[in-house]
Order: sequence, then C-alpha cells, then structure tokens
Amino acid sequence: MSKSPSKSKSTIHVPPTKPHITRPSIILYGAIQPEPAWQTQLTTSLSDLPIDILDPRRADWDSTWVEDISSPVFKEQVEWEMDGAKVANVIAFYFVPGALTPVALLELGMYAASGKVLVCCPEGFYKRGNVQIVCERYGIGLVETLGELVEGARGRLGTLLTAQE
Repeated sequence: MSKSPSKSKSTIHVPPTKPHITRPSIILYGAIQPEPAWQTQLTTSLSDLPIDILDPRRADWDSTWVEDISSPVFKEQVEWEMDGAKVANVIAFYFVPGALTPVALLELGMYAASGKVLVCCPEGFYKRGNVQIVCERYGIGLVETLGELVEGARGRLGTLLTAQE
C-alpha cells in the first residue's frame, strides 16, 4: 500500500506492497512504538519534498506471528525492509531512549558502511556508546534530536533532488 497525504509531494510506501522507487528515497529504521510515532513526525516533516518514503510499520502487524524464517508473513516483512534499504538513498535510524531495539542495532551494523546512514541517538538510549562508536568508525553523522535527523535527511534528499534537475 502506498499513501500520499493531501498536498504532500512525498509518497509513503508500507509493507507488504513492494514499492517501485523512481525518486530520491529514505527508509526509516528504529523503535516501533505507539502513536505519535517518530516515523509519523519525520514523514510529515518531509512531506513537502517529491520523494519516496519507506516506512516499515505495517497496519496489519500481528504480535502473535512467529519470528522465524519458516513464517511466510514474518519473512516477507524482513525481506521488505532489507530490499528497501538496498534501494533507498538514505537510511534513517532513530534510537528512542527507553526502547529496546536489538533489531535496529543489528540493522545499523548491516548498513553502517553503505554511506547512506543517518543516526539520531539521544542521551538515555541504553546502547548509546555502541552507536557512537559505530558512527565514529564509519563516518556517520550522529545527532541528538529528531529535528536534527529531519534536517540531515532533508539536506541529503535535497542534494539528490537538485542533482536531478
């Protein structure tokens, strides 16, 4: 499913639909939490840009699904996310203090060397030191606030949009 809010220039892609990405794009990695989710704040802040946003949150997620490769729907979700990171121009991570996010930490390790990563990791995140060291090692910009993450994403996506003109 893809959705584009009224007056929005961006298109938000969510699983399980496989998106066809033709514009500068960003995928969102980090804590999945109840509304208001950080993903909603970020997508709203970038909605004026003609970009594709890949948001892994799915409306039909069922916490009873077995998180195992033998579960077709779980495997589909994880592969959607990995395929999205492959095609996205920007991979944005937000490590929310108080949230346990072992999968997002795994994903940061997977994509740290890609040159596409932006990270927001405020004080209070339980593994902040690890995130800081990975970011330092791979030259990844590390910011403290969601606003700074939006600003960094806007900058990278804006550069890509300008290059297309």
